Amino acid sequence: MTLPYERTRAIVKTEEFLRELSRDADLPQDIRSYAKSLLRHYPSSAEVFSLGRLEECLASDADDDEYRRRVIAYHQPLLCSSLEQER
Repeated sequence: MTLPYERTRAIVKTEEFLRELSRDADLPQDIRSYAKSLLRHYPSSAEVFSLGRLEECLASDADDDEYRRRVIAYHQPLLCSSLEQER
């Protein structure tokens, strides 16, 4: 069974690996270009950790918590952006 921190670490390390591949001049250009194209839509480590904070806030029972409201409001455009584009 994979634990949440293991999944988070795998995502963060994969981003680092793709960045290394995209910058390695010893690799063929097509591999570097492919790594760059994957990174274009890959979540950054900051986004992954930010979504982790959102998950913690959503799991909390404190409805009147100002921090919780701010974290949810901050993430709303990120989570709803695809819905707006479909219209």
